[in-house]
Amino acid sequence: MKKAVVIYGPPGAGKGTQAELLARNFFMIHFESGRYLENLLHTPEAKKSKILEREKSLFDTGKLCTPSWVLGTFSRVVRAVGSAGYGIVFSGPPRTLFEAVGGKRQKGLFDVLEEVYGKKNISVVELEVGMKVSGKRNEARYVCSVCGLPRLSWAKGARCGFCDGALKKRVLDDPEVVKKRMEEYVERTKPIIAEVKRRKYKYVCIGATKRPEKVFQDIVRRVQLKK
Repeated sequence: MKKAVVIYGPPGAGKGTQAELLARNFFMIHFESGRYLENLLHTPEAKKSKILEREKSLFDTGKLCTPSWVLGTFSRVVRAVGSAGYGIVFSGPPRTLFEAVGGKRQKGLFDVLEEVYGKKNISVVELEVGMKVSGKRNEARYVCSVCGLPRLSWAKGARCGFCDGALKKRVLDDPEVVKKRMEEYVERTKPIIAEVKRRKYKYVCIGATKRPEKVFQDIVRRVQLKK
């Protein structure tokens, strides 16, 4: 049965790491929204579009992109992944109530997930870490310039442990951008959790200060995922 998992948590909570583990173990596609948007908005073609230029200016300063634009973009991804027969795991979005539930003229992303996967096959996971831990993890974060995988916070060296590519800092991990992202998460994303509970989606909250494999085991057990 195809599954959809939405992972929430502040910057540095380990959303991308856990999403990648789920994707590799349970026949799912990890849709990493941050990387997707960063790549989309920093292409040469983006400079030719006023809409993409507008979204780039928001993205590069840590602000959330325009919800209606994000919702349309991500809804197309969900339908494409579902029609190809894969489950999907999100590491972040939907990040605003509008993206989550939509409005009179536009379905929310959870509505699209229900349409594609069915409500009983949707799980929401909240990774819980304190803001101090979140900040320290972001300060130490590097990603591979070739494969895009992150270097874990306690790892050493300037090369990727997977493909030996050079490591780099993301635009999103600039200290001022991280600070803004944290504010945006508390003010605009956290309220989605209350709506998720109200709509009775499967929801679990997991402490994420443990090592990644322990967090992963907790997610698999609590969400009841099976190969």
